[in-house]
Amino acid sequence: MSGFFSHFAEQYGYAGVALFVTLEGFGIPLPGETAVVTAAAFAATGSLSLPGVVIAASIGAVLGGSGGYWIGRIGGRELLVRHGDFFRLTPERLHRTEVYFARHGASTVFFARFVALLRIFGCLFAGVAEMPFVSFSLVNLAGGVLWAATFSALGYLFGRNLPLLDAYIGRFSLLVSLIVVIAIAAYLIRRRRAVPSS
Repeated sequence: MSGFFSHFAEQYGYAGVALFVTLEGFGIPLPGETAVVTAAAFAATGSLSLPGVVIAASIGAVLGGSGGYWIGRIGGRELLVRHGDFFRLTPERLHRTEVYFARHGASTVFFARFVALLRIFGCLFAGVAEMPFVSFSLVNLAGGVLWAATFSALGYLFGRNLPLLDAYIGRFSLLVSLIVVIAIAAYLIRRRRAVPSS
């Protein structure tokens, strides 16, 4: 995988990094971290500049997150209601998600940026829940810039061993995703048990 991104970063430079990260934010399941880390590794060799990679990745993260938000805001709720059975998302669960984002949307969007698939769904559900766009934009910008700087730094520092770094990043994202799923499942089970049966 890292070989493909090495060629991609070398061929398209900053524009390619920004485009790749933007497309991921629009809901296309692409490994944005790998693209950023690979480009930053090229910066360590002098082929690109580290500030340029951070800026390109930040622009892609913000644009992609905003795109995901508006997809959810404009037509996401109707799509989820129509095809909710496919995602095992009942109207009741959708309502709970909207209530959750009304209370914790900002922190969710910010921290979801660092987990592979969650950053896509975080922005999408922020739009579905009609989180105020100004509030969303602030946390999207903060999370996007911090994410871009973090993974650019990792690629720059450990770029000589890129395949190993890529593997560790993938395992970390998978572990965090698993922890989040378990935590949500435990919360739903505990809440269901707390509801008195009629």
